[in-house]
Parts: sequence; structure tokens; C-alpha cells
Amino acid sequence: MLEQMVANGALEQAEYESLIKSTIKLDLSIPVDLYPDYVTYVHQELKNLVASSEGLDKSLQSTDVTIRKNAEAELDKKVKKLLNSGVTIHTALDTKLQTQSKTAVQSKIGVNDIEGALVVIQHHTHELVSLIGGKD
Repeated sequence: MLEQMVANGALEQAEYESLIKSTIKLDLSIPVDLYPDYVTYVHQELKNLVASSEGLDKSLQSTDVTIRKNAEAELDKKVKKLLNSGVTIHTALDTKLQTQSKTAVQSKIGVNDIEGALVVIQHHTHELVSLIGGKD
């Protein structure tokens, strides 16, 4: 792309040389989560699916604390591995509706110690398109 910019006269050769020698540093340590309520739900659904497919359901509900903690650690490891593999998770999130829902909940609840929730399911597709829980 930079070579094309030089060829088209949009970028000087000296700028090109400087740019290709520069180091690009991405800071991925702080993910930006614009829709935390929805993402939390999706993440929990993913954990449930992985637990089910890996046969960890019984162990996760065990009354034996050691068995349960080992199962939770194994599940967390498997979910992390899956997420780090580059998997893409498709959802039905409607970002405009999610933003409107959050604003509506926050405006109706006010500053009292009242909590609220709003869930929107697309009737004809049965998909969860918006989810808000609480004021924060």
C-alpha cells in the first residue's frame, strides 16, 4: 500500500523509507468492551458449551470442592485456548438497540438503589439482540 502511495505521488520516498523502518507496536493488553452485559452473557454461554462438549458438567456441579475447582480450572484453560486459537464468535447483537436499551434503563432507574434489566429477543429469529443488567 505504501509503495502505491509513492507511485501515485501521495507519499514522498523519504517518508516511505522512514515508515517501513518504524516499528509498529500494538497494545492488546487492555481490551475495549463496549457492550459488557452482552459480552458477559456470550462468554458464559461459550463456557457452558465447552463444559458440555468436554463432559465437565457433572464435575462443575459436584459437591466436592476439589473436584469442582479442578473442573473449573480445566474449563477456564480450555476456553482460554479456544479464544486464543482465533475463533470467531458470531452473535445477533444489535449495537444500536443495545445502546438505546442501556440509556433507557439508566434513565428510568435514576440514582436510587434500584436495579433493573432489559432483554430483547428478535421474535421471528429467536435471537438475543440486546441484554442489559443493572445500572452499571
